[in-house]
Amino acid sequence: MRRNVKLVFLTNALILLLSVVTSLLSAWALKPEGRGDLAIVTIWIFVFSLVGTLGLPVAHRYWTARRAEWHSEIFTNTVVYALIAGLVLGVASWFVVPLLTTGRSPEIVRFTQLFSLNIPVIVLTELLRGQLEGARLFGWVGAARLSFITTQAVGYSVFYFFGWLNLESALWIIVVGQIICPLIMVVGVVKKLKPRWNFDFKVFRQELGYGLRGYFGIITGYAVLRLDLLLLAFLASNAVIGLYAVAVSLAEITATLASSVADTLMPEVAAANNPQASALLLGRSLRLMLYAHLIVLIPLWVASPYVLQGIYGESFLAATNALRLLLLASIIWSAGLAVVSALDGFGHPGLSTVARLASSVVTVASLLILMPRWGIIGAALASLVGYATLFVVGVACFVRQERIGLWQFLRPRSEDISFEKVRSLIGFQMLRRAENEM
Repeated sequence: MRRNVKLVFLTNALILLLSVVTSLLSAWALKPEGRGDLAIVTIWIFVFSLVGTLGLPVAHRYWTARRAEWHSEIFTNTVVYALIAGLVLGVASWFVVPLLTTGRSPEIVRFTQLFSLNIPVIVLTELLRGQLEGARLFGWVGAARLSFITTQAVGYSVFYFFGWLNLESALWIIVVGQIICPLIMVVGVVKKLKPRWNFDFKVFRQELGYGLRGYFGIITGYAVLRLDLLLLAFLASNAVIGLYAVAVSLAEITATLASSVADTLMPEVAAANNPQASALLLGRSLRLMLYAHLIVLIPLWVASPYVLQGIYGESFLAATNALRLLLLASIIWSAGLAVVSALDGFGHPGLSTVARLASSVVTVASLLILMPRWGIIGAALASLVGYATLFVVGVACFVRQERIGLWQFLRPRSEDISFEKVRSLIGFQMLRRAENEM
């Protein structure tokens, strides 16, 4: 578990570094209005892709960890399903997009429709990632994810240098990165798992049954994470969306690093034979996650206006207060994500759905009340309330299901952190292990 967390943490750190580059370049080149256009085009396509997965990425993680002999069936089912479902969703989105982008310019509608043609690639990527993570091949997942963000960072840099970076070129660069990413995942699956071509409907039905139990929770979980941007896409101007998108991307820096635990926790728990030890592992992981967040929260809180003004420019300074609220929300979101991931790993996707559903209801109500009054400040505050609901309900479901005391679960302990473990966390052995896994 510790080895995989380190590997995913290193990958996420590199991805965040490159993401900062892409965020800065897109903000400088497109300004708040163009940055908002980019968010509108991409967010709806990811929603369509998520809807089409039917919870299968989580099912892949679970069943790959539980039934190693299903590698061939899961891989074959993935390719067949991604092709069929992706094409159906791509055609459907072409006709639905104009309804979702009502009031936007014809250019934005056309770009969104063209971007929807890449839905099969996105669906395939999510399903392959589920199988690789279930097999605990996090090195290959990291390589694929890095290929996407590296393509985007290099492409943005070159186009920005020559003055070519605009909405259209930015979207083409994203598409190229999205195509490279699943190709690397396919190589990883073939090389490490050596699957045969063997479509098995019984295995698919078993996976689909697991996936559908947590499917509604996955959809609502994404809604909680992105509902603020989705509603802003309907109600706000492009400039306001651009300001909020930048605040979200900065606030998610700490959340992405902390999600290293959640990414590895689910397959580790699913493969474990000692539920009590796994429950204690979750508690310790949560505490370490909170410690790490609190260390970086205060300096980021103080530096927020200087970062926005000095790096992004004067036009993005209005996002300061929203950024500060989102930084606080990212702590709670990371903890909630770890809890619902553990619930999935223990075979309780229905309970994770309950937590996500409760969170989405609270988020929607909060957004409808707060966003019309306070704009992006209200949207950030609503996200904070929604994330808190996810964490509280998730923990309540977990301690009740696993019959573990709440204080025993969350109480800080001296053995949580030691000098030896901190030193090993930053050691160069992470790179060596990643290379060995590849």
